[in-house]
Amino acid sequence: MMTIQQTRTPVDPAPLAFGAFALTTFLLSCVNIGAIGVGFLPAVVAVAWFFGGAVQVLVAMWELAHDKLFPAVAFGSYGAFWISFAIFQTFYAMKVPANMAGSANALFLGVWCVVTLYLLVGAFRTHWALAIAFVLVELTLVLLTIGFASGSLTATHLGGWAGIALAVVVWYIAAAEVINHQFGRVLLPLGHFTQRSNPGNISA
Repeated sequence: MMTIQQTRTPVDPAPLAFGAFALTTFLLSCVNIGAIGVGFLPAVVAVAWFFGGAVQVLVAMWELAHDKLFPAVAFGSYGAFWISFAIFQTFYAMKVPANMAGSANALFLGVWCVVTLYLLVGAFRTHWALAIAFVLVELTLVLLTIGFASGSLTATHLGGWAGIALAVVVWYIAAAEVINHQFGRVLLPLGHFTQRSNPGNISA
């Protein structure tokens, strides 16, 4: 008897990583704009350890296993960013002299501008929503780096507001991928630069 094997397209876990990035970014940005006090930072760090960090790294490994280089690099990089942030805040921040704290934070954030820049270029092969998100990532990092390096609260607050805008855009991407997949058609457009055959598979 001949058996027929059905092939099933793996579900893309990208919305999980997008949601993790957005939520963690939103929480830290609320601290940066002064909406919540620095006393709440340990709660942000806890989220950064697992949701912002570990979840994104796990999704990156899944993407890599399915030969999807760009999302693997993006989620793996920013997952590592949040884990590094959590490690720094948990174990090392208190060891940095007070007069060097701003410079240390600026150094930590500034180097990520380089990673974000080449990912921004790559994002222009995906869709407008993701390209806008990467522009906002770069803007957020640059403003926060300037703020911490110079001690400018204005730049830090602007970086925080850019981070809020970033979180909203990335939440939209996550919602679009989930909703479009569930309904089998595009209900929340992302503005792809090229047409894709499956509206549910709209990750980078």
